Amino acid sequence: MRWLCIHGTGSSGAIFQDQLVPITSHLEQKGHTFEFINGPFTCKPAVGLSLRYPTGPYYTWWTESTSAAIRAACATLHTHFQTQTSSSGPYDGVVSFSRGCLLVSAYIHLHQATRPSQPLPFRTATFLCGGPSLSILSELGLPISEKVREWDRKTKVALRERGSNESILKHGRDRWLIPGPNGDAELGLDPDAEIHRRNVYGLDTVSLPEGMRINIPTAHLVGRVDPRIPASLWLIHLSEENGREVFMHPGGHNIPRSEESANRIAEMMERSVRIDSLSGSNHAPV
Repeated sequence: MRWLCIHGTGSSGAIFQDQLVPITSHLEQKGHTFEFINGPFTCKPAVGLSLRYPTGPYYTWWTESTSAAIRAACATLHTHFQTQTSSSGPYDGVVSFSRGCLLVSAYIHLHQATRPSQPLPFRTATFLCGGPSLSILSELGLPISEKVREWDRKTKVALRERGSNESILKHGRDRWLIPGPNGDAELGLDPDAEIHRRNVYGLDTVSLPEGMRINIPTAHLVGRVDPRIPASLWLIHLSEENGREVFMHPGGHNIPRSEESANRIAEMMERSVRIDSLSGSNHAPV
């Protein structure tokens, strides 16, 4: 099985490769291969990343968070799929982290909306601590309430503050539950709360426009104390229920390195490919 790996903003393919070692080492023993690529733009490191990876370089998929920039990144990703499919064959899956999940989910939504008769150029997607692009969803006809936008805004502030180098050094693993000093506040998130599909932190995930439901098997990692839980839950409930699997690890906005969590994620990824194989779907001619 061949996987394309999409890092988060302010990271790199090399950094993501190191972060995924506990997961990929498990799967490589079973014949899975992984390809890591860099975003096209250099940038500052993501919050907290320079403590472990001080030398960089660091990359991002866009330099401004506009729908036009996200669409351009999706077009660049599509070119990569075209090139790789012609030279090496299609990917079986895509695995992404944080902002990389936004890129991959935006690509899927745009593909399903604009090329509904064509299968995607990969069979399954694994999303690690990431959510969808609200601007792309809005342009495709999904109503985005003010409550959704407010959750998006304040959880981004919380991630910036609680994931910072200063917070890591001061609070360690407890940092995810301690509001930072610059605009952060107690979020009141309950990872065990019952979720109603018509109101997933303000998002109605029941009455969706055509093409909004991700229709390939998906695996989702959620951090139990991740400030961005709302975004992860939006993406989960925008994915086909019968083909999705969710694992909530005990940490925050990070890829767990414990053997237990890594094995759970690897097993989810394997199952997602098997689900697709049983469905009989084909790779897309991109």
